[in-house]
Amino acid sequence: MSIKVAIASTDGKVINQHFGHAEKFHIVEIGEEEYSYRETREVASCCNGGTHEMSSFEKVAETLQDCKAILVSRIGPGALAYMETKGFTIFEAPCRVDEVLKKIIDEKILEVRE
Repeated sequence: MSIKVAIASTDGKVINQHFGHAEKFHIVEIGEEEYSYRETREVASCCNGGTHEMSSFEKVAETLQDCKAILVSRIGPGALAYMETKGFTIFEAPCRVDEVLKKIIDEKILEVRE
């Protein structure tokens, strides 16, 4: 079994993007013992000078619909609530991508929620 995870990152190495500011998400596929990069998907930023449109959240949700989780450096409460209603598990983890993915795999964090 594998699970896709979207990562808000400018470089694919560090989770350094706020959800609302992200213009791309790196997609990785997590297996039982390892993960692998699949692709990068571009999105329109949800944050427009501090205001948000539900339609922009919906477009990001559609773009990431095959992903189980989203890793971000930060996410506001409105965006968090909306994305959770769409079935995503959100992790605020402003850390190195490899460290967070290793923790998810080692502790089977996403599998527990299946």
